[in-house]
Amino acid sequence: MTNIDWLLREAMDARVVKTSDRMVIDDASWRATIERVDIGTGLRVFLTDAEARRDITVEARDDRADQWVGSQVTVAGGADIDFQDGEKTRAAPAQALLFRPSGRCAAYSIKAGERFHSAGYNLDVARVRRLFEDDVPEVLCPLLEPGVTVSRILAMRAARPMRTLAGSLFAGGFNGPLRILMIEGVVLQLLAVQAAAVARSPSRASRAFSARERKRIVEARDRLLADMCARPTLDELALAVGLNEKRLNAGFRALFGATVFEVLRNERLDHARIAIAEGARLQEVALRVGYNHPNNFIRAFAARYGTPPQKYFKAATFALARLPRPRSLKN
Repeated sequence: MTNIDWLLREAMDARVVKTSDRMVIDDASWRATIERVDIGTGLRVFLTDAEARRDITVEARDDRADQWVGSQVTVAGGADIDFQDGEKTRAAPAQALLFRPSGRCAAYSIKAGERFHSAGYNLDVARVRRLFEDDVPEVLCPLLEPGVTVSRILAMRAARPMRTLAGSLFAGGFNGPLRILMIEGVVLQLLAVQAAAVARSPSRASRAFSARERKRIVEARDRLLADMCARPTLDELALAVGLNEKRLNAGFRALFGATVFEVLRNERLDHARIAIAEGARLQEVALRVGYNHPNNFIRAFAARYGTPPQKYFKAATFALARLPRPRSLKN
């Protein structure tokens, strides 16, 4: 199989449609042009213009071994997306998507007579971190976690400028290296615009909480992170802000994309990463952020960043002066 195959599901049969750099299909089921553009290491772009002649479902299969964040910005029409782990969403002009799939395939369903004109891209998780100079907006952090077991989806309002950017990827007039440069530049703009849009738009889950509850959830986060060495228990934290434990954990997921103690773990490790990069000893840093045993800290660090601390900093090329500054730690 190639890097991406499309499995066309029909009532009587199923056949794999293998993509090349550019694929044109015109049969009884659909008319489609699908182009895949690989740009260096860690970026793959898909340009799709399809029209279904009958209800169809095509399954995108990916054999990439790396971890990546996906995006879908729809110019016209739409498709229902099933990540096949219980998570579903819809790609439509009014709604752009950033997502982190748990598996290697997703099913796109298009209704008869419907068009699906959309630009998508996959960006390697490590490259996303580098693009943000490791100061990743908090709203995107759930997409960058290692070991995602259930697909994570961030939907945002797709205003006209975002759709215009996506549509520009289909424009002619560029060839060879110039086209590659153009596509890469547009994708980076889309990532920035999408990150800003999702940060401005509360998720449906967060809208299930009143303004008073959201204020209490934010207060709980501040209390949780005030002293990383002496974390409160969940019931202590819930009692302190006047919410029950279940509601508090649900609020953390809605507002911050992670449970109470996932937020604490991530913040601990982010502080530790910066402190070690600035010259602090690993064992000392582990204790400062609440790990009594260095081996536990090393395992947690490797789970979050994909490699143990020693290898991570040996491979890192970012300048220390550009590292994000944490809030002060209590000793």
